[in-house]
Amino acid sequence: MKSIRQILLLFVAIIGVHFTQAQHGAGTKGRILMIVSNPAVSEQTGWPIGVWASEVTHPYWEFIEAGYSVEFASPDGGEVKFDSFSDPRDESKYAAFDYVSLGFLNDPSKMELMKNTKKLSDVNPDNYKAMFVCGGQGPMYTFIDNQELHNFFSEFYITGKPTAAICHGTNILLKTKIPGTDDLLVKGKKWTGFSSSEEQYADNYVGFKIQPFRIEDEARKIEGTDFEVGAPFASFAIKDGNLITGQQQNSGAEAARLVLEALEEDRKRYPTYVLVHGAWADESAWEFVRNQLAANANVEVVNLPAHGIDLTPANSVTLQDYVDQVVEVIKAQPGEVRLVGHSMAGVVISQVAEVIPDKIDKLIYVSAYLPANEQDLLTLANQDANSLVGDALEFNEAYTAAKIKKETIVPAVCADCPDFMQQVLVKYHKEEPSKPLGEKVSLTKKAFGKVDKYYIHTTQDKAVSYELQKQMVKANGTIKKTFEIESSHLPFVVKPEQFLQILASIN
Repeated sequence: MKSIRQILLLFVAIIGVHFTQAQHGAGTKGRILMIVSNPAVSEQTGWPIGVWASEVTHPYWEFIEAGYSVEFASPDGGEVKFDSFSDPRDESKYAAFDYVSLGFLNDPSKMELMKNTKKLSDVNPDNYKAMFVCGGQGPMYTFIDNQELHNFFSEFYITGKPTAAICHGTNILLKTKIPGTDDLLVKGKKWTGFSSSEEQYADNYVGFKIQPFRIEDEARKIEGTDFEVGAPFASFAIKDGNLITGQQQNSGAEAARLVLEALEEDRKRYPTYVLVHGAWADESAWEFVRNQLAANANVEVVNLPAHGIDLTPANSVTLQDYVDQVVEVIKAQPGEVRLVGHSMAGVVISQVAEVIPDKIDKLIYVSAYLPANEQDLLTLANQDANSLVGDALEFNEAYTAAKIKKETIVPAVCADCPDFMQQVLVKYHKEEPSKPLGEKVSLTKKAFGKVDKYYIHTTQDKAVSYELQKQMVKANGTIKKTFEIESSHLPFVVKPEQFLQILASIN
């Protein structure tokens, strides 16, 4: 039996943090770029023109609901306007049925996005997993001869990432060429766009010709391409390779869903990170870096049993339960993963690597316990004379779980955190199961030993001290490379950009 004093010490540096989220899971899969028209004036009608509301709002909703974040760009940047007929509040009542757009237009936070679009020349396409060109009346003037946009679209397309355009936004495909060639991008492709019959309907509706040309008429003059249309104003979209096109304003959601399908197929181009939180934490510990990391990676976070909102009783949890949870997440991924463990999770990821070494590309320890065979976290914690936690544990009556005394949480874990984060640390502090921390790992050279390992040190750590971190790395003897961040126990909170740069450098 281990003494109470030993049990207290085992908690020395296993502290994580619980973060609140505005919308759980929002934006966690990466970014999608939507390109919209700047305001213009139609030479045909004299109307102010811009982007069609539903071609922004319906795809936007699909992307957000699927877990992606969306950013908007326009050729000139700045504020963009919706075509009046597309506004459900317009006196014409042409789009009065469009409740998705009505909600978007009445949400100040969403309309703020329309006031501050990025200038296309300032956009780094590498930061996005897909792009989506919206239509409307504006693109017939602002997109058709915009060489910068054509080049941006074609260069994004040749990366193989999902590249989409809908409605009048597809007019760029009449002139966009594959870089370095005279071949149109749509050569040998099936695609769609606003049809001539739909143009005729619109002309009849207002009593005169609206557009300077018709996309379908021009497309059918192009040799070696296959322009297809569905029923007038019915939802119709086409995916041909990574090119995705939608016919008109009612096709935005369907085109967006094809983009989402393509993104699932495209996961293989990105490394996959599985992030495992420490003690007294849950999956939201990674919220300061999760979405940024997902810009160029697949990111999965694990919520361990009895942590966060998981209702598993603390007294029933074992180290094997932790390991099983992580293994399940990793096995669901199509290839190898980069397994990242913080603090207590260093023990967990080590045992996971022993179980499924062929699924682990790299093990990355973040101010984490790094055990040897037949070691447990308690043994390592007993070696740490520089921890502030010490006797600051408050156990339940059965000694199956414990909390840290409130006055010790911040100085031990995140003295350099901003005030609001220090308050969150204390507010969401939850008791930690004690049994897994005294259970030994079983590690072999054949399995655990063959996985590449990296360690991120935190030099100002008052939980798992810098001295103990270096001691564990030296004892292991197989760490390929170490890194240092001058921070407390939570480098992904205090210095997220530096943390992300280090992750990106581990290839």
